[in-house]
Order: sequence, then structure tokens, then C-alpha cells
Amino acid sequence: MIEACHDPLAFLVDRLCCSVYLDGTGNVCLGFSRRHGLTDMMTAQGIARSNAGVLRDRLRQSQGAPEATRPEPAGTSMAEHVALGAFCPLV
Repeated sequence: MIEACHDPLAFLVDRLCCSVYLDGTGNVCLGFSRRHGLTDMMTAQGIARSNAGVLRDRLRQSQGAPEATRPEPAGTSMAEHVALGAFCPLV
């Protein structure tokens, strides 16, 4: 769990396999698939709430970069790839 303190975005995406994105008002939101259990969802929500500022900044940086300055797909981390990809929001 200490990895979540160092890089919460990578932990949420790589370890808990959930999508992390900003909604239209700039709030950090999580997306889960049907295979996620309640424990994983609650863990992810706790990490997202505790690190909302850091996550918001990282997501804004990755979404705000012009296309020409974005790294090639091979150069992006799995966290950035999934964070910018499709999601299944928790309703």
C-alpha cells in the first residue's frame, strides 16, 4: 500500500485496474469494470480522496499537453494510457 503514497495514479491504474479521469467540472472520478469487488472499489475511492490534488494535477498535465508534445504510445506508461482511455463509470 506504500506504493499508493509515491504514485497514486499508477497504483490505481496498474494495481487496482480502474480508470481515473476528470469530469467536466474538474473532479477526479474513477471507473470500474464489472469484475471489481467492493473492497477494491472502496480502496480506490479512499486513495482518490486522499490524493485528489495530486491526481487532479497529473490528469490535467496529461490531458492539457498539445498533441505534438505528447509522447508516442510506446513511450507512455500504462497508467497514462489507461487514465486517458475508455472508462466504465461507477453509478
